[in-house]
Amino acid sequence: MAKLPPLRDRVAQLIGIPSISSTQAGLDQSNEGVVAILFDWFQDLGFTCETVPVSDGKVNLIATLGHGANGLVLSGHTDTVPCNETLWNSNPFTLTESEDQWAGLGVIDMKGFFPLVIEAIQNLPMQHLKRPLVVVATSDEESSMAGAK
Repeated sequence: MAKLPPLRDRVAQLIGIPSISSTQAGLDQSNEGVVAILFDWFQDLGFTCETVPVSDGKVNLIATLGHGANGLVLSGHTDTVPCNETLWNSNPFTLTESEDQWAGLGVIDMKGFFPLVIEAIQNLPMQHLKRPLVVVATSDEESSMAGAK
């Protein structure tokens, strides 16, 4: 298994990849870069990963560890809302830390979720799972919900 970056670095990597979802075509961006990184990280943990095309430039990730029915699904989205960078105190695409708090577009909603999932499971004895663990990363939650559909 490859060594994964530390939690802070994982969050910073995802924040650094703009993946804005918007009904306004001029603001809408692909989420493929975020999904590509998640694909690699979960594959490094032993998950079987697949990407599912949603629309042009938009994909979902389904990462599965184990087999069978009635498993646990952890689901989040890879897109963020549009932002006005001039209203931020820092670059929204750079993870910043102040007084033990992290800031960046998507830290809470919801790019930070996936590094936290990895942090929670990376040292568990996964070979002993009795039911599958599935991580789903969807596109366009902030606009059309196309990935969840």
